[in-house]
Amino acid sequence: MNLDEIISFYHEHGYVVVPGLLQGPVLDRLRALTDEVAARAAEAEGDDAWFDFDTDADGQRTIQRIKKPNRIDPYYAAQAGNPQVLEILTAIIGKLVRLSHTKINMKSANGGAALEWHQDWAFAPHTNMSTCVASIMLDGASAANGAMQVIPGSHKGPLLDHHDEEGFFCGAVDTAEFDMSRAALLEGPPGTVSFHHPMTLHGSSVNRSGDPRRILFYEYAASDAFPLFYKVDWEEYESRIVSGPSTTEVRFEDNYVKLPFPSRAGSSIYKIQAESRRKFFADAK
Repeated sequence: MNLDEIISFYHEHGYVVVPGLLQGPVLDRLRALTDEVAARAAEAEGDDAWFDFDTDADGQRTIQRIKKPNRIDPYYAAQAGNPQVLEILTAIIGKLVRLSHTKINMKSANGGAALEWHQDWAFAPHTNMSTCVASIMLDGASAANGAMQVIPGSHKGPLLDHHDEEGFFCGAVDTAEFDMSRAALLEGPPGTVSFHHPMTLHGSSVNRSGDPRRILFYEYAASDAFPLFYKVDWEEYESRIVSGPSTTEVRFEDNYVKLPFPSRAGSSIYKIQAESRRKFFADAK
């Protein structure tokens, strides 16, 4: 697809997959760097500022997530402004772009955790909806190893309820609220990048293969989209500008917002969903 076709598909379906967008030295360095960073996790006694851990089917500790990799190594921070990614991203949300968040979800072989169906807007509301997530597949993604799944067109629907019956934020939706038979699998070889809208329903299954599935997520917002879910440290906030000049202007849209509070388990989607009874992928055989 050319750029116009990529953007048209995104606006129609709420996501787009660009196979092999990143290749060569950039992809090689990201994969090698992620191996290097993961090796440091052996020194951690448990979940800390940089790592969250899980347990595999054999009871061995595995890395569930590398947190804020842009603060761990400058190469991750630099690749937030990768020209190939930004060409697509700026066509989606505009030329003024701020990096919101980064993470690497590490689905280990034979058991990497599921993520239940959810919409990112429930976790990260802003004053306007010019936000987007770029997901870089460091490994090939397939049905067997827990590739992301999306519900095409769900970005045109409402924000579904991510709170449980007791009023706590559970980070997952009731699967009775949408048609799962329409799910599309975001597959691709290493270096494939998918982009998805903040209202697009998505999730992923347990990794049932013998291969890892690592995805580097860059979450972006237009610079005039102000976050409604955390207190801003202005200097740090400004350090995350990746395209265009800074602005103190804030643009408002008439969008429904329900804050991700109160929570029984902090801000980690894995821990929040672990407390929820809304389990589809985790319970699937």
